[in-house]
Amino acid sequence: MKTLQTFLLFICIILAACNTPTQNIPVEAGVAKKMAEYRTKIISDLEYQLTFEIPENRDVNIPAKNTINFSLLEVTQDLQIDFREKASLILQVICNGEKSNYRFEKEHIIIPKGELLKGSNHIEIEFTTGNTSLNRNDEFLYTLFVPDRARTAFPCFDQPNLKANFELTLSIPSHWKAMGNGKLISQKENGKRTTYKFLKTKPLPTYLFSFVAGQFETITREYKGKKHTMYHRETDSEKLANNTDEIFRVLFESLDWLEAYTDVPYPFAKYDIVVIPSFQYGGMEHTGATLYNASKLFLDKNASNSSIRYRANLIAHETAHMWFGDLVTMKWFDQVWLKEVFANFLADKITNPSFPNMNHDLKFQMAHVPSSFSVDRTTGANPINQVLPNLKDAGTVYGAIIYHKSPIVMNMLENITGEEALKKGLQAYMKNYAYANASWEDLIGILDQHTESNLAEWSKVWVDKPGRAHITSDLTEENGKISELKLTQSDAKGNAGDWNQDLTLVLGYANKTISLPVQLDQSQVLVADAKGMAVPEYIIPNGKGNAYGFFKMDAKTKKFLLKDIHKVKDDLQRGVAWINLYENLREGEISGKDFLLAAEEQLSIEKNTLILSRILSYLKSVYWLHISADERKQFGSHLEESLWIRLSEEKDMGNKSSLYTTLSNIAESPAHLEQLYKVWKEEIAIGGFSLSESKATALACNLAIKMPEKADEIVATQIDRIKNPDSKKKMQFVAPALSADQPIRKEFFASLHKAENRETERWVLDALHYLHHPLREKEALTYLPESLELLQEIQLTGDIFFPYNWLSASYSGHQSKEVGDITRKFLEERPNYPENLKMKILQTADVVLKK
Repeated sequence: MKTLQTFLLFICIILAACNTPTQNIPVEAGVAKKMAEYRTKIISDLEYQLTFEIPENRDVNIPAKNTINFSLLEVTQDLQIDFREKASLILQVICNGEKSNYRFEKEHIIIPKGELLKGSNHIEIEFTTGNTSLNRNDEFLYTLFVPDRARTAFPCFDQPNLKANFELTLSIPSHWKAMGNGKLISQKENGKRTTYKFLKTKPLPTYLFSFVAGQFETITREYKGKKHTMYHRETDSEKLANNTDEIFRVLFESLDWLEAYTDVPYPFAKYDIVVIPSFQYGGMEHTGATLYNASKLFLDKNASNSSIRYRANLIAHETAHMWFGDLVTMKWFDQVWLKEVFANFLADKITNPSFPNMNHDLKFQMAHVPSSFSVDRTTGANPINQVLPNLKDAGTVYGAIIYHKSPIVMNMLENITGEEALKKGLQAYMKNYAYANASWEDLIGILDQHTESNLAEWSKVWVDKPGRAHITSDLTEENGKISELKLTQSDAKGNAGDWNQDLTLVLGYANKTISLPVQLDQSQVLVADAKGMAVPEYIIPNGKGNAYGFFKMDAKTKKFLLKDIHKVKDDLQRGVAWINLYENLREGEISGKDFLLAAEEQLSIEKNTLILSRILSYLKSVYWLHISADERKQFGSHLEESLWIRLSEEKDMGNKSSLYTTLSNIAESPAHLEQLYKVWKEEIAIGGFSLSESKATALACNLAIKMPEKADEIVATQIDRIKNPDSKKKMQFVAPALSADQPIRKEFFASLHKAENRETERWVLDALHYLHHPLREKEALTYLPESLELLQEIQLTGDIFFPYNWLSASYSGHQSKEVGDITRKFLEERPNYPENLKMKILQTADVVLKK
């Protein structure tokens, strides 16, 4: 009897547990991870049917309708639909055939659970479209919904792990064109308007849904039986002729390569592209409707080699996203890097054959390491994997770490697993999670089956830990021979380091180098093979570029490289040495003056295009931020002359373009400014180098700042010269920031407090750079506190890269301790300031915070 009672009690407990309602999900602003995880469990078979009536006038509202079809596993609580707009924009909600008694709370339309059904549900919402992410211009608009901005335009479940089929209908002015993710299935004219209907898409997350409408021209190419169309607004026929074939060539090459590598045919209905003037990013991988920045695709006739390579990598990067990100999507934006790492890592593999004469290991170093170090050297360094409780903060996870450190770490992973094993693992990953979501841990689980290494433990250090190892080499000698060579690694605070990596220690001598492989798997490692060797002239601890960290130079190596770095004959080793030199400068081990003199000395010697481009980039940074105004006066004129001579003698037009850009950036002396002024006026040329419209405009902006007495004339003349209407509007926007009249500049900066004046972010960032030019540093001090105050609003109203870029532009011309004090005071007075934004400040203010 007692046994029966016990059994019945057990059954009652089980039944009670089964009938216990799911814990209510709180309503909070944004898209909370807890809510999103719950919706993922209960919602399936999701479809959106969207209709937008787009007027020609950008100031007129856009009426819209969204029909949401889905299945519910359970109905235990109210359903939250995301809509980050005013409640007044919601005109009507019909739930399962009945008018809904919904409520609007904290950016959510909340449907009462009593109106919902277990199984199929049908919700119709009539609304006025929100404008935040529509990027409306006078003659066109384009959507940009990454990472959580779809909810600013239309009601939806705005999370990456609820994929849906989208059916889109657009009504637009008849003299416009339209395109979306799906194929166009019908186009009907009705008077002055045309209705476009698009085919239902494959499952997509909301951030990849997109449409474009406006006055565009089109160019179509057919490849392997499929048509691919490029929409554009370029008016320069010569620029179109010079670039179009190459754009399509790289696109088709990328598609072929990725199909072969992944063993998955192109997974969507079409691949069209839209080239947008002043687009916020380099590109955005909307399925079937990929957006690109016009300045990155339509290159000038004398484009630099780095610009040509960047374009190829950009197209390959966005195409790789069709598989990595679009077909298989990360579960949450804390692992947004999971799509970016493969896009960058594979883009290098795709484009390398197009540049057969290039040292691709060197290219990889130059493309990723300096950018990754720009964050990892700072006190605001973040890990690759990040914490993200709410998607409203998703924009802050973006940056150089996910775009540039992650490919470096992926390269390490490939070296551990082997190239073929990684490829097979990725093929399994693609097929296992097609049209679904996956995590980094899912991939590591697949790869761990094919290697003896403990990838999970390896990942904890390289993916979950911020910063970089600080590695020093300590050499003791006896009678000209090495008695001991020791490598020590620590973190930035001096604690023992635990980064496990292979490195190649290069010992440099007058007529040879010796490479020693080292496994750095402890905080301190003795290089046994070095014992008894002759003492070298220099040491490059990461000579193959296969190791990652700050490599502190010994005194002898510093002295040699600053004077004779050209004697390092191996291009990869020399390129790595330049990166190490600059990082030693940033860590206070080398003076700006010594670095600048070394860079100038190499201008007439360095022949490698990749290294020359890197030297010129470093040179501009050091000239403006790491030497004083007095030192600029002392060395500037001579440096300008060195650049002018190399520019005049240079035969390679790409190198010539890079040299010209550097010269126009740093020139301050009256003699060279007058020469550049004559170049701009087209009275003289530099060694056969002619200015394109974009280069002439950039030069005009530089001259306006440096020749204030002629600023009004230069700006007005350049505006009049510009033929492209979009470029003309940009110049008109930034003109007040170039003015010689300080009150005009001050008034312009004040106008940026209004969100509507920050809509075209590329224009705003250019203007901020002009306002914060080093020659205006004292005046710009007054702008900085206001720029910091605006940061939280910038995050709410701007796109994903805008907060970091806003800060970067605001600090771009500053090197004074006073700016560091302003920054420290701002943070000290706000102990509860959002951590994600505090990190961005620490990253961008690194130069002044070390004063």
